[in-house]
Amino acid sequence: MRRLPLPETVPHGTEVWLLTLNLHMPLSHRDLALLNDEERSQTLRFSRHEDRVRSVKTRAALRRLLSWRIGVAPDELRLVVNPYGKPSLFGASGIEFNVSHSGRFALIALSTTGQVGVDIECSDREVDTEGLIEFVFSPLEHRSGMQTTKAFFERWVAKESVLKALGLGISEYLQAVSVLPGKGDAYVVAHERSDWAGIKAWSIRVPRNYVAAVAWKSRATEKRGGRWGNRSALTITAGLSHLQTPGRGRGAE
Repeated sequence: MRRLPLPETVPHGTEVWLLTLNLHMPLSHRDLALLNDEERSQTLRFSRHEDRVRSVKTRAALRRLLSWRIGVAPDELRLVVNPYGKPSLFGASGIEFNVSHSGRFALIALSTTGQVGVDIECSDREVDTEGLIEFVFSPLEHRSGMQTTKAFFERWVAKESVLKALGLGISEYLQAVSVLPGKGDAYVVAHERSDWAGIKAWSIRVPRNYVAAVAWKSRATEKRGGRWGNRSALTITAGLSHLQTPGRGRGAE
């Protein structure tokens, strides 16, 4: 497991760790021993061995990282979930986390300064993007252009990381937020909810044929008026003017 470099504008206190998975190895008894009964039961519900490996390895690695940070034994950490399934530590730990896994890799995001969400996907696979775009992306996102399968996945991981950072159900809120290309590795996040003000997202560098993103939201965001929450509609429109030119182009775990 190694810590990934993040864009300079990602707030301090935020980390993302990359875990490389051997999907053919037997399940580790040492890893299983760290999980609680619910986590072990959830693992056994997976029919495919590789899905069990992803679940056990990721959760065990998460528990080790959290244990190192807060000084509690990995198997004694008490995790709770919100109504949309996003886990957190019981009590006032001062640390937020999120996980994602796809193919041979998993990501674990930690933050001591805000809510965090992370997502990774294998982009080297055939997907019916035409059939998914209408369901997944908002009209504003459609106009920003997604010309390739990789571009589809890049936007998807950014959007999912945002919704996970907010602690929301993915399918219920897909049309409520738009994630658009910004400067460098940063995205522009547009929405109409004042309680989502301050949510930000960035693409992060992961192994070849994979794409990933991390999102962050301050715990103490000032609620401001305006249609787009923390950014005015005028600012959003001005920032997207170059995108209007023709031809350019899971629960919250």
